[in-house]
Amino acid sequence: MDSDAETNSETDEVLLQKVAGRDERAFSELYDRFAAPLFNLMRQMLGDTHEAEDVLQDGFINLWDKSSNYDATKGKAFSWAVMIFRNKAIDRLRARGRRARQAEQATDESDLWSGDSGPSADIAADEQDRASLVRRALLSLPDEQRKHIELAFLKGITHHGIAEALGLPLGTVKTSIRRGLLRLREAMSRGAS
Repeated sequence: MDSDAETNSETDEVLLQKVAGRDERAFSELYDRFAAPLFNLMRQMLGDTHEAEDVLQDGFINLWDKSSNYDATKGKAFSWAVMIFRNKAIDRLRARGRRARQAEQATDESDLWSGDSGPSADIAADEQDRASLVRRALLSLPDEQRKHIELAFLKGITHHGIAEALGLPLGTVKTSIRRGLLRLREAMSRGAS
């Protein structure tokens, strides 16, 4: 029997253990088996094909580097790989949020230096009151709804990404966000009146 046929008949777990021994052929076979489903997961979490490709590449490098940490007695090789890739995607989402905040901050600072006096004191006070009202309304929500809304709207994570990151069904996340937004709207209308 040739070694290619032997590699194709081995379980994912055996292949991953061989990768830990720096077996490039086993790594190539695992890549062939795992790349498509992991890429689809990354694309769902990130909502961007190019970022999903980057995370896929980074994830496989990480899988190669950390393969010696895999313990077959604790779970399937694919499940272990999903955790590596999921963490890489979450890191990417966090970085995306940081970049957006930095860009916003840079824009705000450039407005200060450009001589733009910004909003009038009345407008600034109104905005501060509105922000305070939103904070109070958010705090009045049940913890789970508040957490899901913050992940979706403040951190910019997709519903799919939230479901995957928290290990919840997508429908549960969507329902939680929808109910939270309804409660938020009610709280805001009560606070504004």
